[in-house]
Amino acid sequence: MKHPLQIIGLHPGSLASSQEAQKTISKADVLSGGKRLLDAFPKFKGKKIPFASPMEEYARTLEKQLQKGRQVVLLADGDPLLFGIGASLIPLLGEENVVISPALSAIQLGAARLGSSWKDFKIISLHGRDDFSTLFGAMQRKKDCAVYTDKTNTPQAIAKRLVDKGIDNYSMAVLDQLNTPEEVVAQGRPESFLNFSCSDLNIIILTADNKDYSTPLFGRSDDEFIREKGLITKLPVRAAGIALLDLRKNQTVWDLGAGCGSVAIEASFLAADSRIFAVEKNNPRVAMIKENIRNLRAWSVEAVSGEMPQALAQLPDPDRIFMGGGIGRDDSVIREAAARLRPGGRLVVHAILMGSIQRSRDLFDEQGWQWQSMQIQASTSDQLAGDVRYKAYNPVTILWADKPEGQ
Repeated sequence: MKHPLQIIGLHPGSLASSQEAQKTISKADVLSGGKRLLDAFPKFKGKKIPFASPMEEYARTLEKQLQKGRQVVLLADGDPLLFGIGASLIPLLGEENVVISPALSAIQLGAARLGSSWKDFKIISLHGRDDFSTLFGAMQRKKDCAVYTDKTNTPQAIAKRLVDKGIDNYSMAVLDQLNTPEEVVAQGRPESFLNFSCSDLNIIILTADNKDYSTPLFGRSDDEFIREKGLITKLPVRAAGIALLDLRKNQTVWDLGAGCGSVAIEASFLAADSRIFAVEKNNPRVAMIKENIRNLRAWSVEAVSGEMPQALAQLPDPDRIFMGGGIGRDDSVIREAAARLRPGGRLVVHAILMGSIQRSRDLFDEQGWQWQSMQIQASTSDQLAGDVRYKAYNPVTILWADKPEGQ
């Protein structure tokens, strides 16, 4: 390509551009971008190409213009590399064929309006997305968050999600039509925005009330969880099982037969930006999971009520599966779990009964998965007759295996 694609960021709201950018635009043969941005240049005499999805086809359209030797300018809003079109086009056109001139981002401008330092913000885009796990996970870690919205994920809709989740330790600011005569900055608790309306040009900034990071990342006492007597994956075994899950960022994790949700909740603090589903058929236990989520502020965990394997149909395919109480008397659940597990994913089973151990082993052998196992029997100190004894837990067998790539 004779000329690189020039991506120019316009100032949020006003859509102003620098003198240098104006010179570049005046020399262009082709001007492209969203309709609102193109309308800001009514006197441009060259060819205008509105943005159109899919991105791959749009990139080919621009590339054809460049290959013809034309100078092409793509208009963007703010910083094209901050959840902007620049980050999407560079892999398609090649970084050597793209030159970017950024403007202030809406996040920078919004932070300035609030007098807040934005360098530690967790910046999240809900534009065209229905997955709130990244937002919930950041709030679980008491991060201040800046959120790009869209026509569906409006401030009102987002406030409702936060209130429904029980998030009560954040303030919310809606910054509408920044840097225009119609600019509005509204602040309050999320519940104050349940009937709020504004234009589509807005961002949200969520600020944690307390930045105290003393909340444990891992290793909570069993007594921190509301539970039925005896129905919890106890701390020593829970720690081993979660370690064997090999959790990473941006994963989908299933906790099947979740009981009080202890494994899902502990895992949620380790697997950042992940979706965690705690599946349980017993309604009182589901209520306990929800209460534990609220009490421990494990916002990225979602309690799912229903019989397995039927209840799994509504869930996204997992990268990691923990089975602590969901094997049952047949192998239907573990078979469905294995089928849905993504290639390269891991399945960890905790079992007490010999039948559950055998069914797990048989499935792994049948599928050709290389599996390993260990048996853990832990004892903890306990007061007795004015002295201390060691009280033994039931032995638990842990089996784990990775699903081969290509299956």
